Amino acid sequence: MNMEKIFEWVVACFSSLVLFLFGAPDKLILFLLLLSIVDFVLGLRKAYKGKSDKTENGGVSSKAAAEGLEKKGIMFMVLIVANVCDQMFNAGGMIRTATMWFYITTEAISIIENATLLGLKVPKFLVDILEVKNKLSNEGKLEDEGKGEEEDADREETH
Repeated sequence: MNMEKIFEWVVACFSSLVLFLFGAPDKLILFLLLLSIVDFVLGLRKAYKGKSDKTENGGVSSKAAAEGLEKKGIMFMVLIVANVCDQMFNAGGMIRTATMWFYITTEAISIIENATLLGLKVPKFLVDILEVKNKLSNEGKLEDEGKGEEEDADREETH
């Protein structure tokens, strides 16, 4: 067996595995991949300008970048689980598609937040979406009321 045949075999096996795990390479998954890359690049740019909320000085951190990539990796692992569930339950792509739309929305909101922090003007309706998201996020933090006032004060100082 020559090297060309081995290479073709490896590519075919890898392609089959990716197709099984993620489903068909449709526009939604390509869009999600694009948004993930743009979000990561804007996050790096934000840190480079000293506006990151992931570090004390607002600057670039390899640890923060690695954590961002880890979150993106976990997002795609959840997408794999959604796709396999779709296959198991014969849901016709519904679970996978809903999961992708959730992550597409999340990535888009993050891109808008990063762009705003980098000084880009954003349409008012998008700013309104961010305000609603932030309000809901803040309300979620209030669910820890049983932990005591000291822990609440500590949490407020770190945010």
